[in-house]
Amino acid sequence: MTRILYEAMGVEESKHAFVHYPANTYPGQDKPLADNTHFNPYGAYQIAKCVIEGMKQAGLPLVKYLRTDNEGYDPACPDARETFKWNESPFTELEKPDGN
Repeated sequence: MTRILYEAMGVEESKHAFVHYPANTYPGQDKPLADNTHFNPYGAYQIAKCVIEGMKQAGLPLVKYLRTDNEGYDPACPDARETFKWNESPFTELEKPDGN
């Protein structure tokens, strides 16, 4: 199912599903990020929709615990990233404190 998703997006658009950010997008990030192994929130949401659709198609009993307003998902028609909204988490430094 993800293959269909990525093919529908195409090479350039699929980069928006991964951690691809220009330099200085985040504090302390002075170099561009181009990571094709980790999803950003938009990409993770599209993959989650694929997983849910796969569970439904497989008839897994777990589906009865999903929200009832869950619509079907067609990976050949991914959600437009421009309409996807996600609030950024506050940025914090991950430094080891002195004396520890």
